Amino acid sequence: MSFDLYLASADDAKIIDYMYENDYPLLYSQLNNRNYILKHFAAQEQNITHGKLLVDSGAHSAHTKGVKLDLEEYIGFVNDNIDKMSLYVQVDKIPGVYRKPKTAKDWLEAPQLSWENYLYMKEKSKDWTKLVPVFHQGEDYKWLENLCDYEFSDGSHIPYIGLSPRGDVSLQAKYDFCAKCFAVIQKSKNPKVKTHAFGATSLSMLERLPFTSADSTTWVLVSAFGQVWIPTGITGESVDDTVGVKLGVSKENINHQTATWTYWEQKPEIKKKLDDYFESIGTNIEKLSESHSERSLASAKFCQNWAKNYQYKGLEKFTSVKSLF
Repeated sequence: MSFDLYLASADDAKIIDYMYENDYPLLYSQLNNRNYILKHFAAQEQNITHGKLLVDSGAHSAHTKGVKLDLEEYIGFVNDNIDKMSLYVQVDKIPGVYRKPKTAKDWLEAPQLSWENYLYMKEKSKDWTKLVPVFHQGEDYKWLENLCDYEFSDGSHIPYIGLSPRGDVSLQAKYDFCAKCFAVIQKSKNPKVKTHAFGATSLSMLERLPFTSADSTTWVLVSAFGQVWIPTGITGESVDDTVGVKLGVSKENINHQTATWTYWEQKPEIKKKLDDYFESIGTNIEKLSESHSERSLASAKFCQNWAKNYQYKGLEKFTSVKSLF
């Protein structure tokens, strides 16, 4: 089976054409990346790409910047281009004020406002089946129950729900949150609802949770640290993930605190295996050591190969009891 892994932050002009030509699923914020969304629309119209496009509202960015999103303008933009989008995300309310302690009132008000926004956008949308509501870690699970059990006048349910783990908690805490979400979903009136994981950081975690899709910036972030993702097994060890390893390939970043394990320290036979892998994806260590774009594309290829060959390894049935990750 396959998995839709949307690559976020795909704003490198040197590699975007390759992504278009290979139909990579991409995610852009309509607040921060409107120009790249329009570029994607143009590529679709010219039949350059058939890759899926997920448009995010930019609510989180607006929250961190202390600005207010123009809801009506966003709805109008979506409706004008709805046929070119695979999915688009509601304007959700992030609790509280950025970098200030959240109060009990913040956690109570935010999901209520998110729900009201969803219903409003649904009524205004030309194709509400592409509209994705969001449930955040820290909110009362009754709001997820509401998303799952709510029935529209024709008896239909919400077709796609987004789950948003917190970015400041451990991987185990993220897994526990998602596992509990799926326990709620499986007991609901809409147990087969499609789900999207926002801000996915671990491919192995995604293999253990029955998500339909996810988005990630990790593929480009590792490049900034002089690293690339490679499949586990080439070097015989894993330091980050059971399905992938971050390997330092930039000489300039050998001493960076995150690049503790590099190409340059490998034994000759391991380097040969790495060289063969790099050749198989159209690159080499010289290019990778010098180019941020080359590293980003190498990691993007790794991620999309994982998604193409995705295999679910998780539980058949989830309960409200925490499961070890």
